[in-house]
Amino acid sequence: MRKIFLFLPLFICIFQPIAHAEIVFNFWGAPAEVRIRVGAATGITTVTHNVPATQVGDGTPVAGTPNSILIEASARRANFFSALSTQFIVSVDSSTPLSNGTDTIPFTNISWTAQDEDIPSGQFTGSPTQVILPPTRAFWLVRDWHTFFYNNTQIVPYGTYTGRVTYTVSVP
Repeated sequence: MRKIFLFLPLFICIFQPIAHAEIVFNFWGAPAEVRIRVGAATGITTVTHNVPATQVGDGTPVAGTPNSILIEASARRANFFSALSTQFIVSVDSSTPLSNGTDTIPFTNISWTAQDEDIPSGQFTGSPTQVILPPTRAFWLVRDWHTFFYNNTQIVPYGTYTGRVTYTVSVP
């Protein structure tokens, strides 16, 4: 019996298939792609500004909640060498104002500060094609945290105003 147990493990080791690895080198790189993330990894991130009744329209900026939103963008070409000269831009569409029934607040009343200035601080212009990150090399990942503020410079009727800003990454 003892010899069978010793022989069996040896038999298994000898006749095991030999493992191998295949290395593939793709000179042209990964497929071309464009990526953007604004806020949470999934869904739509909502920023809320609660203006105290005693401060309505007094010009005191009101920080949004959550107070730090991740903005991340990147692009790459399939060909490494064309990526060296290719650039991408990040733009926003803030042309549709915040609304509460027939009452509106233009997005020009919303600004943001950037933590690292990779995507600079600024203010929405109300344009459908506002560039918030000028042309950047396509093989870079740009990442920043933004805090949004309601500038609170006008008196508006009481209520909940909602709206949406759309971020876009493009490779011209």
